[in-house]
Amino acid sequence: MQQLSNELYTRKTAVVERIVQFGTGNFLRAFVDWLIHEANLQQQQDLGIVIVQSTSGSTSEVINAQDGLYTLVTQGIQNGQQVNYEQVIESVTRSISLQNQYEEYMKLAVSEDLQYVVSNTTEAGIVYEQLPFDAQPSKNFVANVTHFLWKRYETFGADPSKGLIFLPCELIEQNGTALKNGIVSYANAWDLGQSFIDWVTGANTFCNTLVDRIVPGFPKSQYEELTLKLGYEDKLLVAAEPYYIWVIENKEALHSFPLVTNQFEVKLVDDLSYYRERKVKMLNGAHSALTPLAILLDTDTVGQVMEHSKLRPFVQRLLVQEVIPTINGDKEQLMTYQQAILERFENPFIAHYVKSIALNALAKFKTRNIPSLLAYYKQNATLPKHLTTALAAWIYLYQTPEVFSPQDAPEAIEQIKAKPLAGVLSNENLWGIDLTTIPQLEQFVGEAITAFKESQTAQFIAELEEEALGL
Repeated sequence: MQQLSNELYTRKTAVVERIVQFGTGNFLRAFVDWLIHEANLQQQQDLGIVIVQSTSGSTSEVINAQDGLYTLVTQGIQNGQQVNYEQVIESVTRSISLQNQYEEYMKLAVSEDLQYVVSNTTEAGIVYEQLPFDAQPSKNFVANVTHFLWKRYETFGADPSKGLIFLPCELIEQNGTALKNGIVSYANAWDLGQSFIDWVTGANTFCNTLVDRIVPGFPKSQYEELTLKLGYEDKLLVAAEPYYIWVIENKEALHSFPLVTNQFEVKLVDDLSYYRERKVKMLNGAHSALTPLAILLDTDTVGQVMEHSKLRPFVQRLLVQEVIPTINGDKEQLMTYQQAILERFENPFIAHYVKSIALNALAKFKTRNIPSLLAYYKQNATLPKHLTTALAAWIYLYQTPEVFSPQDAPEAIEQIKAKPLAGVLSNENLWGIDLTTIPQLEQFVGEAITAFKESQTAQFIAELEEEALGL
């Protein structure tokens, strides 16, 4: 069977290379590159993407063998309806291997057509490391971008019109600011001069962004079936859920960004902290709260949690009654987001195993759930019992190795294993606060742990439901 390429597929759009993308991975191809493809189709844009591969491997060669074409499979639940469709994405023009095509990379740096830079080099990508200037190419993403901008500056001087707009998608706070600071650090370390630094910070725009879309990646279990359906082989096939949102700080610089229309869930904001808070507290927080109870009730996946007669209502009440009230924002919008979360959890095409969420669970709970617990108590002077039940479940699991084997930092496990409950709850290293200062919390956690020990988890959750319903 033929492989997807220009010989097999007739492109619907003509593009110019206006975007350089650092990262060949599934996420960017199923998120940014798909959005750009849609903008080109729907708005007659001409945005073409050159993908730079900085790591070893053959992905760059595969991209070029397929002329940048690949198939996106969108699968999930949207507005209560099952979604499952395929489309060929044609926004990518080519890929450059940094290790093997460094001259091409430098040629790209002086292109007058370039406007945007996107990246997803994982959370560890935006870091500064001491490196010599002549280490080219580097394994460090920030160093490679600094060389890219230096070449551009050498060619065009301090021309402000040759600056670029950076849209990093790495999942760290202030990702754009972190990238800019890293470049400035290299410029200082390499003595590239104040004029270059002024051009970097003045002519270029570094946007802080927040991205959200579940991208399972290559649909291995469906590959043969999809290949027969599509009629061609596609080694870059990628699957994603329907839901997505891209929140970008900097309204002024991006007022003409083609994706900022009613057609796309791309939002320009002055401050994205609200969107980060709701994602961390609601989406990530629900994951961290449901996981220990799912483990206790022998429920393997998030999808199975949504089918469980006790766990689904537990998750919904936790979000609606205990988390949403702690977030400053439009409650109707938050309820809509809550419904979208439940649809995402219900996705029948994704097997999201709860034990994968359990990795480093205590640090996650501290970041995702403790702020909601504290805010709820401050507002109501009563315990948020669903959040506190999840807390109790994690403590029980970490102290019961015959039931659960924690995958966490050794010091975190040591601080909770075989320790008296009061000592665990008062440990500020674990929770960021002495939780025994919250009235009745220690007693409630103790009662919950007793129920778990006696295999009464389902009954304990049922009693919470009866209390919530006033029965």
